[in-house]
Amino acid sequence: MLCDMLRELRSLLFPPRCMVCGVSTTPTMQGICPKCRFDIPLTYWWLKDDNPTKSRFDGLIPIVHGSSFFTYKGRSQWAQLIGRFKYGGKWRFAHTLGLWYGSELKASGLYDDIDVIVPVPLHSVKLLKRGYNQSRYLAEGMAEAMGIAVDARSVVRVRNNPSQAKRKANERWHNVDDLFAIRHPERLSNKHILVVDDVLTSGATLYACLSAIHTALPDCRLSVATLAVSEYISAIR
Repeated sequence: MLCDMLRELRSLLFPPRCMVCGVSTTPTMQGICPKCRFDIPLTYWWLKDDNPTKSRFDGLIPIVHGSSFFTYKGRSQWAQLIGRFKYGGKWRFAHTLGLWYGSELKASGLYDDIDVIVPVPLHSVKLLKRGYNQSRYLAEGMAEAMGIAVDARSVVRVRNNPSQAKRKANERWHNVDDLFAIRHPERLSNKHILVVDDVLTSGATLYACLSAIHTALPDCRLSVATLAVSEYISAIR
């Protein structure tokens, strides 16, 4: 009774707002208003395997499935939202979007045999500075919706490379050698692993992570899911 009254009081004093545009919402909207849900540039690539995210790794490393949820467009509100949950402490946004994305992956049927989700890890120095890994919260939201486990400990980032954000595409591929290692291979052995990251830009960091897993565990099957994908990748057919 008291808890219900406190929740009602809190909702009156601090009404929920859309994480994208900031307008007032209701709890049933799950943090995103109808207009922003309508405006999000969804790819729908999780419904088919012939798509640019999966094709990005063709000839580089074998992956079973690959998809991205929406297209990262310049200074759009959705692109700004990624900046807020990545650098601005709004990690709950990543979890909420993970729930939405995970429910779509589950509904597609293509990802039914995924055994475990592995978020692309941050180096311990960057993790300490930022306080959290946004890809882990994204992965946990997806896992909750899909009803599977997250393993955020078996793959580690062993080198604190400079940020990729301001590097040119060709420079990114020279910045990721020996970035990752597998700490607990027995936990991932012979499993179908969904590797999750926030944004697919060049694919260099994600490839380095996939390669480390594939080299250490050739018996595994690998799939990829990113929340967003650059317009450059989206345009490749």
